[in-house]
Amino acid sequence: MKILLVSLIKDYLRAEKSGKPKGTIFLRFPSLALANIAALTPEEDDIKICDEQISPVDYNLDVDLVAISVNTSISRRAYEIGDTFRRKGVKVVFGGFHPSLMPEESLKHADAIVIGDANGSWEQLLEDFKKGKLKKEYLSNQKKILNIPTPRWEIFKGMGYISTNFVEVTRGCSHNCKFCSSAPFYHSLHRTRPIEDVVRDIKQVQSFPKKFIFFVDDNLLCDKEYAKKLFKAIAPLNIYWISQSTVDISEDEELVKLAAESGCFGLFLGFDSISKASLEESHKSQNRVLKYKKAVEMLHNYGIGIEAGFMFGFDHDKEEVFAETLKFLDETKIESFLAMYVTPIPGTTVYNQFKKQKKLLTTNFSKYDFRQVVIKPKNLSSKELYEGVSWLSKEFNSKGRIAKRLSWKFWQFIKRPSIRSLLGVVGNLAINLAFRKRIKDLSKDGTFPKEYRKI
Repeated sequence: MKILLVSLIKDYLRAEKSGKPKGTIFLRFPSLALANIAALTPEEDDIKICDEQISPVDYNLDVDLVAISVNTSISRRAYEIGDTFRRKGVKVVFGGFHPSLMPEESLKHADAIVIGDANGSWEQLLEDFKKGKLKKEYLSNQKKILNIPTPRWEIFKGMGYISTNFVEVTRGCSHNCKFCSSAPFYHSLHRTRPIEDVVRDIKQVQSFPKKFIFFVDDNLLCDKEYAKKLFKAIAPLNIYWISQSTVDISEDEELVKLAAESGCFGLFLGFDSISKASLEESHKSQNRVLKYKKAVEMLHNYGIGIEAGFMFGFDHDKEEVFAETLKFLDETKIESFLAMYVTPIPGTTVYNQFKKQKKLLTTNFSKYDFRQVVIKPKNLSSKELYEGVSWLSKEFNSKGRIAKRLSWKFWQFIKRPSIRSLLGVVGNLAINLAFRKRIKDLSKDGTFPKEYRKI
């Protein structure tokens, strides 16, 4: 049996020729979902991989089944590809967040969909397909413990990624943030893997350097006691890792210390807003604005760099929120920053709420990528929101501010020299240059003002 696994990307990063990827390599990563699905597939089946950021889709491939991982912003592209293959007589399967939250719409363009996790469902789907008894829907049984095989990273060999050392430790998050699609997808559950399985996977990663690991979890530190056990178990491996967490990590200094001792040198933290009212609006009870600076200071004291995620367009946001956010970023010396627009993902409660309130500017889901304005804020016009986020992104990524942050980061390395702190310096330089290039690239399609091409 011949299977094509497809990973999609937005059009501005879509490769036009095979082997000539677009964008900066520092932001080019593989889809771990494909490596996981490959690991669930019997060895006798022939697997082919297509990642649109690396090469175009070849509709003339000799395959029996096409499986596409779909999120909302590329759902139209997935439908286009699915429809094309189906017209050629090839069966198509969708999985991922969008089909799970919008099953009826997705089934118009696929022969089957996987709702929720692939493990458990994918194996049954393949068995049914081979018997000619493919069902429309496969619903996963999301148990508390995750028993999943080691990803087949070798499928990405020679594809031009900066690294394929992606390891999954947990899934989901126990918080129920209003705008997060992870909550309905995982039913607000946070599930952990056996620690010995995680250690096994770390030892088997294949990219150079093998000591550099991405933990791809939504909230690695959600179960703090589990995280402490994990960090103690991986500390002897002498790895260096980055991941995602929530800001409340700083409420447990022992946890931060153990994370650093186990090799953590960077975390993405979803601050979301510096407005208490906006955090309450989004049900982000775990974020406490008054403790933000303390959280950043603690992480920095342990040599952990921060990429801060903020969202704009909440009903309580006013024009001054952009300058106030920049002031906070400057004062705390946060290393990198991602500005996103409030985006109600279809299938979530907040999407239905906004639709009823007539706050949606468009239902073109290709625009639901968190980098385009799709709602009407209460206290800002859409133009003010766009100009505010654009200004903030440009100012934070100005040459002067990048140089200032790098100087501070380098000074921290001089005071406490180590491989981990050196990685922090190099990583900070790479991500800042990558984001700066991204702003220039996205000024071509209107995501940022056209004059930003010359920043």
